[in-house]
Amino acid sequence: MKKQDKIIAIGGVALIIVLAIVAVVLLLNIDDGDSSIVKVKPQVTEVDLKEEMITPAAIKVESDPDNEEPATVTAAVTETVVDETKTPENEFYVKAGCKEIRNNDNQMAELFGYWDDYHLEAVGDLIRLERVRMLTKELSGSGEYYYYGETDANNVPNGKGLAIYENDTYYFGEWNKGLRSGSGMWLRIYPDTKTAKVGSYTGVMEHMYNGQFKNDLPNGNGQEHYTYQTDQITGELTIANVVGSFKNGYYDGELYIMTIDNKGVSYDWFATGLSGSFKPCVENKVSTTNKKPVWKKGDDNDHSTDENDDGFHWMTDKENANWGIYSLKKPK
Repeated sequence: MKKQDKIIAIGGVALIIVLAIVAVVLLLNIDDGDSSIVKVKPQVTEVDLKEEMITPAAIKVESDPDNEEPATVTAAVTETVVDETKTPENEFYVKAGCKEIRNNDNQMAELFGYWDDYHLEAVGDLIRLERVRMLTKELSGSGEYYYYGETDANNVPNGKGLAIYENDTYYFGEWNKGLRSGSGMWLRIYPDTKTAKVGSYTGVMEHMYNGQFKNDLPNGNGQEHYTYQTDQITGELTIANVVGSFKNGYYDGELYIMTIDNKGVSYDWFATGLSGSFKPCVENKVSTTNKKPVWKKGDDNDHSTDENDDGFHWMTDKENANWGIYSLKKPK
């Protein structure tokens, strides 16, 4: 065989070998119609949840057109559901006349929700927790308050809102231009001692006013209520409830009064307030000690054992002054 023919023959054999190798490779990769298509997990950009909250509806997942199963999403997704019916229209903390609260503190939002639903038992439990009481302790001596709720265009409390003050004191209700105005509830608790004293009253555990406000003070119809540890009560005729009309925090108008003693015995009374004093129930009637009858006992109080009980509560002119809601009265 000629040299040239040998080269051609060798080249042909090499070509056949190469083609055979290619054919084998192709045969090995032929889809037999039963094998699954390989899914490639998409790359998901990490998101700082402090900056942007993502819900599943916001993520677009691409599906494989030849397979019913969607591509797998590997990122953990956090869903936050906000009940807009329980959230103020303008939900941020106001600096104007208020103290700015930590942005990551949700204590007030939680308390707002319970109060807005009128779950007062839950409110009472929550404001006694240390994590909530820390807020009121932070305000001690500052003369400021924390606020959560609706505001006007100038970021002043306006509408429905919650305020936390020092000394375990709270207000939830309506506001107008930075002042408590409309329907609202003011509440102060005394959780640290069983012998707390409010004015002349001992054993106080809770003091509340629920009713109408105007110009930051009780004005209109409402109810004042005290809760006591009764065995700590030392005074006679300690007031537990006053229902009626108020003027700048003072008793003013027709009133129903309930008193309680250290044995838990209560009495009902009726009176007429006059901007902090009481109108005498009987005109021109004065005792030998210069006292006048200012409260009249209700007809259902038949449990009195006092033989000298004439159905009235008597006061001197000095005693009959400055009656109202302790710490919510406008100074005279």
